[in-house]
Amino acid sequence: MYCHHNSSQRREFVFSPSARNNNRIEDTKPLTVSLKTLAKRLDAHRSSVRRWLQQAGIRPIVLGKGRNGAIRYKWRDIQEWIESRDFAE
Repeated sequence: MYCHHNSSQRREFVFSPSARNNNRIEDTKPLTVSLKTLAKRLDAHRSSVRRWLQQAGIRPIVLGKGRNGAIRYKWRDIQEWIESRDFAE
């Protein structure tokens, strides 16, 4: 593994192609997604998306505590939920 630094000083760990057992994390598929990002992708308000996820039984992942904490959702769960929904065209 190597650590990639981008301009915002966030550390991003990516498996290199030479990693043991050829385990790779693709850059195009995030492991988690924030409510804000999800709301933008669905073109809906954050409170609506939060309500839909609660109704679907998708639980958030809470990272940290208090004001500096972050709430994320598993991207795999979100994808399954979106694929199972019927959307009007």
